Amino acid sequence: MFLPFLTALIGLILVWFEKRLAGLVVLAITVGILLVWFRSHATTHLHLSL
Repeated sequence: MFLPFLTALIGLILVWFEKRLAGLVVLAITVGILLVWFRSHATTHLHLSL
């Protein structure tokens, strides 16, 4: 669960240094990682059907 925080931090740093497109791409990757993690976590541990 460390990877989404790392990619979010990198994305925010890129946005801070005016690299908006690269920052948005990295933040989109972060959201994708979180969605995949939530889907797998919800189906295996929480027994939710998504």
